[in-house]
Amino acid sequence: MPNKIMKTNYFYMLLLFSFASCFAQQSPTFSIIGSDTNKEVLKKNMRLDISKIKVENISNKPIYLVWETVSNTFPKEWDCSMCQHGACQIGIPKGSSFSKLNPDQQGFIAIHVIPENKTGNGIVKFKIYDKNNPSYFKIMTFEVQVL
Repeated sequence: MPNKIMKTNYFYMLLLFSFASCFAQQSPTFSIIGSDTNKEVLKKNMRLDISKIKVENISNKPIYLVWETVSNTFPKEWDCSMCQHGACQIGIPKGSSFSKLNPDQQGFIAIHVIPENKTGNGIVKFKIYDKNNPSYFKIMTFEVQVL
């Protein structure tokens, strides 16, 4: 009888361990290079050609990073666009994904602002994560002040 109890306990322990490991957070597969926040100041008659935050694949496999716009307070009068590793878009879209990043390869998110002679402040925040590990994410922040 003790063997049957031990086998049953072992089975439940194995089942519990398997269940817990399914929900355990995976190790990060990417990191931000440098700061996760860029602060830019420019005059109203100038343009912000590029403000870039880089990421790197720190895993040993190819990854596909996804990003979402968390918030965007740029004035409507500003002409803005953004680029990501593999593509550029007019305006600040709600989200997209990078082209494949191989191990040790770097990618980026960048913004461009033409303030059209309008002063003001604005902040745009992007959430970025690995498509296969969405529980690990980072927030990238771009703060722009036009004087």
